[in-house]
Amino acid sequence: MIIKELNKETFQHLQDQYPASNFLQSAQMMTVQERTNRFSAVESLGIYREGDQEIIGQVILVYRKRHRFFTEALALHGPLMAFDNPQLVTEVLLAIESYLRKKKVATFSFYPYAIETVRTADLEPLLDNQLSATREAIQGLGYKASFDPMQSTIVNTMFVKNLSSYSSVEDIHEAFSPSLKRDLKKFSALAVKVEELPDNRLDEFYQILQETGKRKGFAVQELSYFQKIKESFGNQAKFMLAYLDCQEYQDYLSQQIDHFETLIDQLKNGLQKKRTKGQIADAQDQLNSYYKRKEQFIAMEIEGDKLPLSSYLFICTDNEVVSFSGGNDERYMNFGGATLLHWDMIQFAFHQGVERFNFYGTIETDDARKGQGNFNFKRQFGGELQTLPGQFTKHLNRFYSLISNIRS
Repeated sequence: MIIKELNKETFQHLQDQYPASNFLQSAQMMTVQERTNRFSAVESLGIYREGDQEIIGQVILVYRKRHRFFTEALALHGPLMAFDNPQLVTEVLLAIESYLRKKKVATFSFYPYAIETVRTADLEPLLDNQLSATREAIQGLGYKASFDPMQSTIVNTMFVKNLSSYSSVEDIHEAFSPSLKRDLKKFSALAVKVEELPDNRLDEFYQILQETGKRKGFAVQELSYFQKIKESFGNQAKFMLAYLDCQEYQDYLSQQIDHFETLIDQLKNGLQKKRTKGQIADAQDQLNSYYKRKEQFIAMEIEGDKLPLSSYLFICTDNEVVSFSGGNDERYMNFGGATLLHWDMIQFAFHQGVERFNFYGTIETDDARKGQGNFNFKRQFGGELQTLPGQFTKHLNRFYSLISNIRS
């Protein structure tokens, strides 16, 4: 195996041909990483068999300083290659190690974008230890395996909906649970709408993301990072906003109030039957509910005709649409902005012929049993919980290894 540098154009031309392809291992993301201060260097490499012009894998490596004097190389969701072939993985890793040693790199970590276990939406096992032979081969080379359940560095557990088995959007909708179908209908009736944010309004996405990060305790990149993603990915990066059409919502409340007031008058003035009293009571409860909603809305003192509810960044590749980052305004969760946003983008993915809709980083699976957490939200759409192998790390410099052992 030999390693050669690839220019971005060649890397981008080839990046979608691998089963493990993903947006982090893309020429577009490489451009983003080059323009941020997170890493000291970034490069794209091709992997060839010696004497053969055919490329068998490729990887974007990012570099950063460790312990002041040493350099660490990382392949975030890479390399792009066939991870179900242990012999190939062994040869590729040895070639990368040789390349990195020549560059005086002290340690190398990689995070394969390959599925190791699969669970149903009810957490029942479907597939397990799919990469056991590959894992054994990697660890046989001296790599230490680790798995971060909080996914603080990179995603390792995803909820994915396969769209390839559906013949239409209607079929996807029909497969949803009755409760989700009711919610989608209800939220749409409440005048919740979805739009894509133009480049000059990304701050609306960012404000919601920041507030969500504070509430849920996760770090958020600077706004400039997301602006660079938009610049690099172009139309493949979709910043979507769910908002309440305030005037339409008020009209809806007024219509419902008029409807139930009229119904109550008709029931009171009509023929009195055994069930009439109960019908009046039910209608009065509904009427009181709409009165209360109208009072609550007035109390919000909302300025403008749009109330932002939820915003997410979706990154679209040939293989999947990824719900990469976003959040909700906690005060308005009852309007279901995130639910409508994700349903809108599932439809978009299907119409684009994309096979996978990826809800991406998924935690809080234990909370789902109590009807809480981000997994509980995602699994209502149907799909599978897929787990990646995690992180593999090998120290290539013995002095760095000694220092790391002392500091740990």
